[in-house]
Amino acid sequence: MPLPGTSTITRAAAATRRVPAWLIALGVIALAAPVLTLTHHPPRQALPRAQAITAALRDPATRLQLAGARWDVVTVGAIDDDLVRVSFFSHGQIIAEVALRADGRVVAGTDFRRATVPYGDWIAYEPGVLAGLAALFVLVAGVAPLRRIRNLDVAMALSLLGSVVLLQRRYVAPSVLAALPGLSYLMVRCAWVALGSARASDPGTPLLNVLPRSIDASRRVRCLRLLLAAVALVFVMVGVSSPGAVDVIYAVMEGATKLVHGVLPYGHMPGDVVHGDTYPLLSYLLYMPLAWWAPVSSMWDSVDGALAVAVAAALATGWALFRSAAGARGSRRRPRPPELEEAGLRAALCWLSFPLLLITVSTGTTDVVLAAMLVMALLVWRRPGLSTTLLAAAAWFKLVPAVLMPIWLAPLRGRRLAVAVIAILGVSAALAGVLLAFGGVSGITAMLHAVEYQFSRGSPQSLWAALGIDRLQPVGQACLLGLIAGAAVRLRRDPELAGDRRRIAALCAALLIGTQLAAQYWAFLYVVWVLPLLCLSLLESRAVAPEAAHARAGGEQPALRPVWAR
Repeated sequence: MPLPGTSTITRAAAATRRVPAWLIALGVIALAAPVLTLTHHPPRQALPRAQAITAALRDPATRLQLAGARWDVVTVGAIDDDLVRVSFFSHGQIIAEVALRADGRVVAGTDFRRATVPYGDWIAYEPGVLAGLAALFVLVAGVAPLRRIRNLDVAMALSLLGSVVLLQRRYVAPSVLAALPGLSYLMVRCAWVALGSARASDPGTPLLNVLPRSIDASRRVRCLRLLLAAVALVFVMVGVSSPGAVDVIYAVMEGATKLVHGVLPYGHMPGDVVHGDTYPLLSYLLYMPLAWWAPVSSMWDSVDGALAVAVAAALATGWALFRSAAGARGSRRRPRPPELEEAGLRAALCWLSFPLLLITVSTGTTDVVLAAMLVMALLVWRRPGLSTTLLAAAAWFKLVPAVLMPIWLAPLRGRRLAVAVIAILGVSAALAGVLLAFGGVSGITAMLHAVEYQFSRGSPQSLWAALGIDRLQPVGQACLLGLIAGAAVRLRRDPELAGDRRRIAALCAALLIGTQLAAQYWAFLYVVWVLPLLCLSLLESRAVAPEAAHARAGGEQPALRPVWAR
């Protein structure tokens, strides 16, 4: 005999399953927007505007930075509840910037006129280098005929270069706005590929195959191997010798050095990098071997080892994309078909030839390592335990991958769901244990307090600040939550979608771009999170092995792989 109310619950559950995913997304947006708006509290400004400007101008170092400059605009804004940012501009170009405490003391300052590039190696910004890499990217990612939407994808990805050019010329807000069309297009395009009707893209021939028509596949493979080796060599030379490491890697290395000495970085970091302790524990933990070998206690120390890690992460991601497109390694008795190897080489070159990547690698930033972690997690998508473990580690490395966790869990059921949840809990428990070992219970609270800065920081480098619509940011964040909820429902109901790694990669790219647009701060360095996912979705290099082509010509359909959610 059924329990009382069982039929009612069953009918309610069935009715819920009939609700369209888009309607659930709209419901989440409608609920989240007012809640986030009411709870959104930007940091208070610790000093009034006039007092902050006066204190900055009284500082000898600031006066030296402004010597000979004709600034016409001064902006004042809160970094957090205790720090104030004062920025000096001349005809829209930033000249200098200082950070002050509530007592008017200057704790950090930057003279932007002395730097030829924002960060990284100046070689990577050279117009010839950018143009050469962009041309190679078009050749390996574009297709013929030219009237294909894939070529529009390539063009919109390259449009992000405008942000780099403007920031190099010290136009801060315009550099953010320049990236808005490209990021918005790629987000919508990826969401459509992932959640729209599943259909094959229009056929096209890679441009590299069109230009040298007389070259056969084997010779093209040899040429692509040499080209890939040359590009990899450029990454090694430019990346390892870069003189312009970004402050993020100094912060991570200083935190790792603290861990080597048995001290948590949270609350114990030197003041040369403002809020250098705002990253999750794994950011510092993974760099501990480097810190033990070459400790870093200030921005005067060398971070060459961290630069080498960024180069290695970029090359490892290229290798992973190659294996994804080319398949398993061949053998002497049955070598890999040239068509498959060519597809793999194009995929690796598509990643390495994107101009923003060389700049990002030359900064030594941890964002390149995060890109490698994300692509590795996606490539083992059909193994929920391992894949979720990698994603959980990525979320403990940087917070952003946490937005992908509902996508990883939504299609799972039964034993597979239990394994994935255990993987998340296992990674979190292990790292929480490290926090307890180094700092006790207060170590956990100290990390949470430090990481909270990422959710409340004030910065002119965001979409909302650049457009002057800060009050609408909670609505943008609610839209992101709605997209996550709607996508999770679709994945739960659609096993075919859950089994298509290309569409999953597109969905992850859409969510990561949406997170960047909804965040408090944006830098072009973050594009590398998304780029390998674009290489696996919109810019995927497809090739059919001769055996498969023969089978399909005879009418035989390729066998479907088991769905990941089963």
